[in-house]
Amino acid sequence: MQMRTAGLLGFLLFECCLVFSWAADHKPPVFVFGGRQVYVGMSQREAIVAFSYCCMLSPPVVAEKRPAAQGVMLGHMIFPKEEPPQDIFGAIFFSGGKVVRVTRPLAKEVDTSNNDVVGFARAIKRSLPADSDTETTTVVVSVRHEHGSNAESEVVSFSFPGGRGIELRIGTLDKPDNMGKRDFVTLDEILE
Repeated sequence: MQMRTAGLLGFLLFECCLVFSWAADHKPPVFVFGGRQVYVGMSQREAIVAFSYCCMLSPPVVAEKRPAAQGVMLGHMIFPKEEPPQDIFGAIFFSGGKVVRVTRPLAKEVDTSNNDVVGFARAIKRSLPADSDTETTTVVVSVRHEHGSNAESEVVSFSFPGGRGIELRIGTLDKPDNMGKRDFVTLDEILE
């Protein structure tokens, strides 16, 4: 009995060492603004100092008398210090004196009000499983390169439980089409 308890205790101690060493090596993902790192979990004060070198927040954080309570998120747009600001670098959200969310645009050159872009995004949303509005859904994302007889493409697949999925193909034709274009994107729902 004592041998079994000692063995179990030794195993648990070994597992704790593995978990703590993994946690020590595991660094949070970061965004860089003006050469300064910003990440979820850093203190609100550290984030404000980091932004003070390159950016301004709107509304200004100093307008808040105290940090947002735990569970309440306060968001701020991130702008460059230049006057007038030409771009929005992203947004940052604080709660309980900590950074809880940071966003930034994936691509600055995309016109987010373009009807084709809006239609494309809505098509992706409509293809999601019906229960994804109310529940968390696990998605497996994979990327593969394909070479066809007249084009090369990167295929990004989003596979949902139950065999449904979305396939996004970003390709380049070997020769321009009738409209003189070589690049294309397709969006398909798939069953696997």
